[in-house]
Amino acid sequence: MSESLFNNSKKLINVDNLAVYFHIPQGTVKAVDGISFDIAKGKSLGIVGESGCGKTITALTMMLLHPHPEAKIENGNINFYRHENDMINLASLNVHSKIIRKIRGNEIAMIFQEPMMSLNPVHKIGDQLIEVIRLHQKISKSNARKVALDSLDMVKISAPSQRMNEYPFQISGGMRQRVMIAMALCCKPKLLIADEPTTALDVTIEAEILKLIKDLQKDLDMSLMMITHDLGVIGEVTDHVAVMYVGKIVEKASTKDLFNEPLHPYTQGLFKSRPEIKISGRLESIKGAVPSPYEVTEGCSFAPRCDFAMPLCRSKSPKLIRLDGREVSCWKYAEQGEL
Repeated sequence: MSESLFNNSKKLINVDNLAVYFHIPQGTVKAVDGISFDIAKGKSLGIVGESGCGKTITALTMMLLHPHPEAKIENGNINFYRHENDMINLASLNVHSKIIRKIRGNEIAMIFQEPMMSLNPVHKIGDQLIEVIRLHQKISKSNARKVALDSLDMVKISAPSQRMNEYPFQISGGMRQRVMIAMALCCKPKLLIADEPTTALDVTIEAEILKLIKDLQKDLDMSLMMITHDLGVIGEVTDHVAVMYVGKIVEKASTKDLFNEPLHPYTQGLFKSRPEIKISGRLESIKGAVPSPYEVTEGCSFAPRCDFAMPLCRSKSPKLIRLDGREVSCWKYAEQGEL
């Protein structure tokens, strides 16, 4: 089992050596390839990386929402600590089991990338909220309506009674995102997974949504897993960060340490390619592109794009090395840390 970065906190969820493969006619795709991380109670973890690195499939698998039967959990555990002496390995459950249905949406909730695709356009917002609440809580429709109104008020939606009777296409993108947050939080989950919740929003609305998520996490004493490709978002709302590349975690650290000194060449490339006001001239970029999921390469997956690659990098894949309270997967640091 992986060593936790949260040494002074109680774990809520422990993902240990998780591997998720897609078995399709073109071959086997290792979407998630042996990753491990912890999320502590009341803390937040950011998962960052380019598109196609396995961030979303990791989140979906944690709720057993991965495409079935194409995607299969090949290895690893997803240990969810529901109560003091109650731990359940979600990876061992059937995707249709009653247990995961009770946990999904109730104890672990998720905000998806595009709210317009997640909300049903032909049903009123209130009806959709009430359905979710009654699915997880044995209460009357009138009481569920009160909970729904409270949830909309909690996410600072103006005139919640009016919004309850509106359809998704009648409200703005920012307001739809708030509805999705209200839907995710109406049952007060222990863990909220936010999958790029601000991608389709302008910067002003993005700042409001991030502040809202951060405030609600504190108010509800909730754990948060933030998935994004935006390092600015990571710096705003997370305590720790895991950097993913081609299905693997290449660096884990506290947010402060990562921003002060990124170690892995890929992480360094992500920071250098951030747009900043003070930068003049051409913006730096990471050369090349994320390899095709069908490519099987020996050695480090990032070696073809890395300016520091050595012959060893192209022949042998590095493991995560513990180094000064953080972890990095790079041969450059092999002599400084320990496996």
